Amino acid sequence: MSLVKRRKIKSFIALTLSSIAAGIGLFWLSFILIDVLRHGIAGINWELFTEDPAPPGIPGGGLRNAFVGQLEIVFFAVIIGVPIGILAGTFIAEYARGTKWAQIISFLSDIMVSVPSIVVGTFIYAILVKPQGQLNWGGEVAVGFLSAVIAIIIYGVLNLLTGKILVIKDPKKGKFIKTVLVSISVIIGVLLFIFLSTKLVDRIHGFNGWAGAAALAFIMIPVILRTTEDMLSLVPWTLREAAFALGASYFTVIKDIVYKSAATGILTGVILSISRVAGETAPLLFTSFNNSFFTLDMNEPISSLTVTIFVYAMGPYEDWHTKAWAASFVITFFILLVTLISRGIIHWKYKG
Repeated sequence: MSLVKRRKIKSFIALTLSSIAAGIGLFWLSFILIDVLRHGIAGINWELFTEDPAPPGIPGGGLRNAFVGQLEIVFFAVIIGVPIGILAGTFIAEYARGTKWAQIISFLSDIMVSVPSIVVGTFIYAILVKPQGQLNWGGEVAVGFLSAVIAIIIYGVLNLLTGKILVIKDPKKGKFIKTVLVSISVIIGVLLFIFLSTKLVDRIHGFNGWAGAAALAFIMIPVILRTTEDMLSLVPWTLREAAFALGASYFTVIKDIVYKSAATGILTGVILSISRVAGETAPLLFTSFNNSFFTLDMNEPISSLTVTIFVYAMGPYEDWHTKAWAASFVITFFILLVTLISRGIIHWKYKG
């Protein structure tokens, strides 16, 4: 048998196996979607979105509390997780490229991506939910995070204003001014932490919505980090060199050139992370838990759609099963809609 013929046979076998694997995957995906559509659409009605649950065993009512709670938790998870993930990926790909720090963080993020979500839930439970003696760790961590975010924003604003007002050409003076700005931001952050601790710490304890949002953000961060790092690494270095030659700073190069070149991939990573956490149940059982009543207070246990689906699916009432299917259909439709809209925006903005 000739070499060409052997290669054709190998290519045919590889193509056949790949096609079979793709067909199996598409079959089960179609089966799940059709099953959710068939059972879920029967339970869709106006009351499902506008009314709160009826008492157990009594037909009627809706899942308004679960829909609102799910949107609230996912919204705050996105607010927390997306900036941290993108900035961390930027740090690894741009500022720490090729260093041991970048390799260590990249390796740890790979491990975090594969960590089961229930482990993340128990981790956040130990930090933000379970009382640790007399000290409210959950409240202290939440207030510390809030103070750090505000301090970083203040530093960014001061740095921007300084850059607009002062024209600094001496590197030593520029380094001194940045040191002063960092010191001012740290002092403001510490003062904010002291002030907010007396106001907010005692209000954050036990199961609460913030813990649920933190758990989902914890799952999102490594996904966004790895995607951002990979996408930024694919941008040719010659683009940066061309911008450097025109006198642009590294920050300007990243903001105006590198991010724009990698926007499609970064946005895809963000969408994937949102799609993943939108269907998570286990971490929310340990953090935000559940609530049979309507509430917008993130300091309290708050209902979520995924936990409600789990509870209703395990319940003995047929009406609960119908609502669980309907909620599953809504989540599936929501993720599909977000994906299509995002893809449409990407195509419209970057593909022309």
